[in-house]
Amino acid sequence: MRLASARQAEVMAHHPLVRRPRERRRFVAFVAPQPRDRVLDVACGAGFNALAFARRAASVTGLDLSTELLMRAQREAARRRLTNVSFREGDAGELPFPGDSFEIVTCAAAFHHFVSPRQVLVEMARVCLPGGKVAIEDIVTSEQDIRARYHNRLERLRDRSHQRCLKLSEFISLLGQAGLETRRIEVRDSIREFNEWVAVARTPPRRAEHVRRLMIGSIEQDLSELEVRQVDDTLLFSQRVAWILAEKAP
Repeated sequence: MRLASARQAEVMAHHPLVRRPRERRRFVAFVAPQPRDRVLDVACGAGFNALAFARRAASVTGLDLSTELLMRAQREAARRRLTNVSFREGDAGELPFPGDSFEIVTCAAAFHHFVSPRQVLVEMARVCLPGGKVAIEDIVTSEQDIRARYHNRLERLRDRSHQRCLKLSEFISLLGQAGLETRRIEVRDSIREFNEWVAVARTPPRRAEHVRRLMIGSIEQDLSELEVRQVDDTLLFSQRVAWILAEKAP
C-alpha cells in the first residue's frame, strides 16, 4: 500500500511535524543504538527517522513503497553527506531481507496506515537479530472502544490512507504475539491545530468541514478522547504518541 501520492509527498517532505529534527534525535536516544548496529527503518517515508539514526549507527536502510518519498530521502541524505544510509523500495508486510539481518528495526508514524499491523510486526521481528531491538512510534487511541471508533472515524475522513490507530494495549499484545518483549514505553501528548492537521493530508474542503463539525460535536462528552477545544477561530486537540521499545529473545 502506498502511503503518499506525489502531491502528498511534496507536503510531507517539508512539513515541520514530519521533519521534527528534535523529536527524531530524542527518539534515537530512546532506542539507544550502538556504533556497530545495523538499522532498518520500515515505511521510512521522506527518510527523516532513518537519517537521524545514521548519525549514531554503523548503517541504516530505509524502506518504503513510495518512489516519490524515497527519491526525496536519497536527495536529503546526499545533502547531509551521509554515506552510511541507503533507501529501498519494498513492502512492510513482506520485508525483502533475510531473517536476523538487523540489530535494530524501527517504524515511525506509519502503523496507523497498515492494513495488517500484526503481519508487519511479525516481519520486523523476523529480520531482527536475536537480542536486537524493535522500536515503534505511533499515535495510540483510547482504550475505550466507543472513543477509539470515533477517533478513527475522524482520522479516516481526514486521510483516506488511514487504516486504524491502535490502542497501546494492542501494540503490546501484538509485539508479544510476534515474539517480542516490551522493555520500555513513553507516551506523550502532541498538540495539533485543526487547519494544519487537514492541510498535511490535503483533505478536500467539504470533507474537512464535515470533520470540523464532528470534532466540535465531540467536545462536550470528549467522544474521541482527543481533548478537542475551541480557541479563537480554530480547534486544538491532543494526540497521544507512544514510543515503544521491544526486544527479541536472544
